Amino acid sequence: MWKKFIALSMGLVLCASLLAGCGKKENINTGDVNGGNTTTEGSTNQDSGKKVDIRVTRWGDTENKAEKQLIDEFNANNDKNINIIYDVVPGDGYGDRLTTSFSSGDGYDVFLSGEGDFFKWADKGLTYPMDELMANDESLEGTISDSLMQMGNINGKQNYIVADQNPICLYYNRDMFDAAGIEYPNDDWTWEDLFAAAEKLTVKNADGSYESYGFNAQSWGYAVMTYLESLGLEFMNEDGTVADGYLNNPEVATALEKYFAMAEEPNKVSPASADLDTFGSATSMMVNNKLGMFISGGWDVIPLREAGINYGTALIPGNHKSYVCAGGYAIGANTKNPEAAWEVVKLLTSPKASELRQELEGILPTSKEGMEEFLKTADERDHALIRTLDYGVQPIGMRSELGSKINEKTSEIFERIIYKDGTAQEILDETLASLK
Repeated sequence: MWKKFIALSMGLVLCASLLAGCGKKENINTGDVNGGNTTTEGSTNQDSGKKVDIRVTRWGDTENKAEKQLIDEFNANNDKNINIIYDVVPGDGYGDRLTTSFSSGDGYDVFLSGEGDFFKWADKGLTYPMDELMANDESLEGTISDSLMQMGNINGKQNYIVADQNPICLYYNRDMFDAAGIEYPNDDWTWEDLFAAAEKLTVKNADGSYESYGFNAQSWGYAVMTYLESLGLEFMNEDGTVADGYLNNPEVATALEKYFAMAEEPNKVSPASADLDTFGSATSMMVNNKLGMFISGGWDVIPLREAGINYGTALIPGNHKSYVCAGGYAIGANTKNPEAAWEVVKLLTSPKASELRQELEGILPTSKEGMEEFLKTADERDHALIRTLDYGVQPIGMRSELGSKINEKTSEIFERIIYKDGTAQEILDETLASLK
């Protein structure tokens, strides 16, 4: 399985995709992690005996994160005269924070990027290529798989080191399936099977309100694009050079309308955005037995497990193709301390970091050895999540320059379809015209 995924990943053309395509969006927490004695920002003499501040940012939250533990320990014990200042930003504002910080002439020394923005930030000149730093580092260990290293190689330069990988699969609530007398999803499932199960899992109260929903037809781009991929539909041709006839394919328009119609009356089986304001996230809904199925990545394993939910994972229906997400750390182009920043990147992408992410966040290891060890003890409920790697495809934005441009339009496309700003076909036609 692993060899198959390596071959698949190595064979794909790598370009850009969604901002922070994967992961959760939580609260902001800024400032010096351990409050140690530091010099002012911009100190360049790492050997002076004074601490050099390295500012690191990522999106999400600081609770139960591998980075938090690694940084706390590093700040307390490192002998490299480095102090890491850890700035965590909510996902919704992350891209703006990065752009603003760099446009001011400052910028972070190290920042995390979703795979969808690898090309975007490199093309904007925000990244500092790490090739020379890597070549001069005799202590560097090649533990990350070649395919993931190549994923961070943008325009022939190593602009990112991948810190995690996350396939997307179908999660389902076994207790809800049992109560409804429905067989669990299997490898032969089609999307028609999923729609039929979602109808049976959706329960209405006497007053017309909904007690539970069968599936979450969310507007999250990676879930929607995975749905299309699993139907054999694409927004562009295989080599990523032509969108005409693909993006505006009537079959694509029909599929998208059918997908988002699941959140509409009269045959509603999915919460709409307003419903999520009431019920909470899809994860919260499943924890509260209000949702039968949703599409997500490995990051949902830990919260479901900790909540004691009797969940299962299944391959995406259809041909099982599924997006594989990844996050990578880059050195900021404006850093005054590239060598110190490189030490921090190594820390955050180390085997220890990978082990902690797997333990605390359910994220699959980045090394072949780590994956082999993980497979020996993996929970039966998570087997389909791991098997998804066999069908993994890299997001559209990572396949070509055209794919990157299309990727920037996907959120707008899906929102417009949801809010009926024209038919799906009209919206796709207009999007295609805007690319020319």
